[in-house]
Amino acid sequence: MVLQKAKEYKKNRKPTEELKGKTFVMIFFNPSTRTRNSFAIAMIELGGFPLFFEAEKTWLGQQSESPKDTAKVLSRYAAGIGIRIFPNITKWKYGASNQLLQEIAKWSDVPLINLEDDLYHPCQALTDIFTIREKKKKLEGKKFLLSWAYHPKPLPVSVPNSTVLTMTRFGLDVTLLHPKGFELDSKILTMAKENAKESGGSFEIVNSLEEGYQDADIVYVKSWGSLKYYGSFKEEKQLRVPYRKIWICDENKMELTKKDSIFMHCLPIRRNIVATDGVIDGSHSVVYDQAENRLHVQKAILLKLLK
Repeated sequence: MVLQKAKEYKKNRKPTEELKGKTFVMIFFNPSTRTRNSFAIAMIELGGFPLFFEAEKTWLGQQSESPKDTAKVLSRYAAGIGIRIFPNITKWKYGASNQLLQEIAKWSDVPLINLEDDLYHPCQALTDIFTIREKKKKLEGKKFLLSWAYHPKPLPVSVPNSTVLTMTRFGLDVTLLHPKGFELDSKILTMAKENAKESGGSFEIVNSLEEGYQDADIVYVKSWGSLKYYGSFKEEKQLRVPYRKIWICDENKMELTKKDSIFMHCLPIRRNIVATDGVIDGSHSVVYDQAENRLHVQKAILLKLLK
């Protein structure tokens, strides 16, 4: 199991040769700090070789080479491929980035790892549940809050989508909190409800900050854009801006949570916009442990798929 193996890697970080002689190719259409470096270092510590290059240095996506040709050729070179592609590359057509990854995966003869697209960020979600289990041990009856927060720009829904889909599979009582107009994809919500039913947890959506934060065991704050105005930036901004001073995670909101609650964010985070310094650097925060765990979980993912 990936999570158990990640736990073993964290306990003993001694380098191995489990992926000796294997190369993992990473293509990034967008910036990355944690995903890029955690996968690169993970590959090195497993005895393999990470090969990284920016997307503008490839022919893929530049109307010069098809996804099929890229996938087929890289499959001849590497043991695995990882790609990150945000919606700005696919002109904010909802789901288009994910469709491109699906097309590449179709033709690839080696595993393709989604390093985040416009719909999902699976590696982040695995790390998040790993971190929660590490901090909270037993998850039954624990309230997990995913709260929307203001951000100067409309961000992808990949993290919130993957978050609600993952947390509802582990028996948590999941609360999705956001102002009206920032609803997630109805298909994602339907799957989350089904997951919660099967796992013995629960899933609810609220619009009240007080109700959302009250007695939460885990607070996960994330910004995302409105699907109603997806790609329509002027209209989306008019909807988002009025929430600027209200929808921020601050000390007063954290006071509503359990005394031993934890604060999570995938990073990068706009300090004093998404959450205050007092929260990010406070006693509830586990953001750096969460970020460190990316490395251990990536190692487990790579071993599972590439060995």
